[in-house]
Amino acid sequence: MVTRACPEVSKYTIELPQVLADRRIHLSFHASVLFPHELNDDALFPKRNVTAFYDFGHATEEEFLVDEIVGHAWVDSQIFFHVRWTQGDHTWEPIAHCKDLAALDRYLELRGISSWRKLPKHSAKLVNSQPTTAPQP
Repeated sequence: MVTRACPEVSKYTIELPQVLADRRIHLSFHASVLFPHELNDDALFPKRNVTAFYDFGHATEEEFLVDEIVGHAWVDSQIFFHVRWTQGDHTWEPIAHCKDLAALDRYLELRGISSWRKLPKHSAKLVNSQPTTAPQP
C-alpha cells in the first residue's frame, strides 16, 4: 500500500511487511521500479517461500550486525561513530556508514536530539582504532 506520494519527483513511500522493515529495507521508491502486487501462484511456483530473503551474494562471514552506537567524535568537520558490533568488536565509522542505522536513531533519541548534526563537537580521543576515512588527529 502507498503511504505517501510525491508525484512531482515520482517518489512513493510504501508500506512493507514487518519482516522487511526489520531488515531496514528502504521504504521510498521511484515510480519506475514500482509494479502492482500480484499474489504468488502456488501452481506455477510450488514451494515458494515468500519469507526467504534474497541472497545478495555476500559471504555470511562478511555480514555483520550493529549492536549499538556507543559514542561519537568529531575530527575536523567530520563526525565518526563508535560502533559496537554483535560479535563484540568496536570500530569508528563515518556518518555515511551509519546514517540509515536504527542504532543511530536510538543513540540520538537517548540524547534527546533529532539530528546527528546537533551532537556536541567536544574534543574526543578516539580509542581502540582510528576512524576509517579521517586523518590522524
